[in-house]
Amino acid sequence: MENRSHALLAGLFALLLVIAGAIGAVWISKKNVPLLPYELVATSPVTGLSEQSTVRYQGVPVGRVQSLRFMPDKPGQVRILIGVDPNTPLTESSWAEIVSAGVTGISNVELRDDGKSTKRLVSSAGRIQDIPIRPSFLERLQTQSDEVLPALDRIMNQIEKLTSDQNIESLQTTMKNVAELSTQLNQSAKLLEPGLKKIPALVDGMTTLTRRMDDSMVLLTRRLDGALADVGILTRSAQDAISQINASTLPDISVLSSSVVDASRTLTRTVRQFGQSPQSFIFGPPRAAPGPGEPGFAGFGSVAP
Repeated sequence: MENRSHALLAGLFALLLVIAGAIGAVWISKKNVPLLPYELVATSPVTGLSEQSTVRYQGVPVGRVQSLRFMPDKPGQVRILIGVDPNTPLTESSWAEIVSAGVTGISNVELRDDGKSTKRLVSSAGRIQDIPIRPSFLERLQTQSDEVLPALDRIMNQIEKLTSDQNIESLQTTMKNVAELSTQLNQSAKLLEPGLKKIPALVDGMTTLTRRMDDSMVLLTRRLDGALADVGILTRSAQDAISQINASTLPDISVLSSSVVDASRTLTRTVRQFGQSPQSFIFGPPRAAPGPGEPGFAGFGSVAP
């Protein structure tokens, strides 16, 4: 039994060695893949970054840092040469960020892409392409903190002034006054409570009064409509009477007037004739003198018998 257990352990150990060798071979084969060089130029500190630091693309390891050196002609800038797997889909819109890995102090290079361009960024040893570096989250936070700290100092000074002993006493007095005012308001509310209870009945009465006024207005409107209708009928009757007078009475009056005028003319002639010869009423009108060609004509200038 003991020999069998030793043999089992030896077999397991040999199996682990084979697996480890296979993993090592795969790792070595990956390490032998030629990496494309890209250059990064950092204007801020690269603390924690060193050669062989990991380079990731969207969080996936794709290469490593190959060298770090200063830019002789540009003080304060650091040239970072990285090697990236040729299958990495870097484009002209790709950018880099130096990210600290937790509390270890080790930094890595993170390659990211915002998708604005689809043109591949291909680099070679003879023509190394540049990838821009953007400030990391900590750098942006530090930049903003440099602007925020003076504002925080001013705020703290204002808070210190507000929390002075004199202001605290004033605040206590104000709170006391507010408490007294609240008590008075409660008392006033209790006094107003009976009147408030009558408000619903008052509202109901106002509603009833409004409804009655509406009914009265409707009735008055109807009566006015009836009166206007009667006025219209009376107006039409007057128009008909006027039309009848114009059609029949006025012509009769005109004929009567003509008859009166003729009678007046006849009476005038009669009165004039009576004035000239009153005997004509007894003996009749004088006989007219014969004219030319009639019997008894005595000629012109003669007097009729």
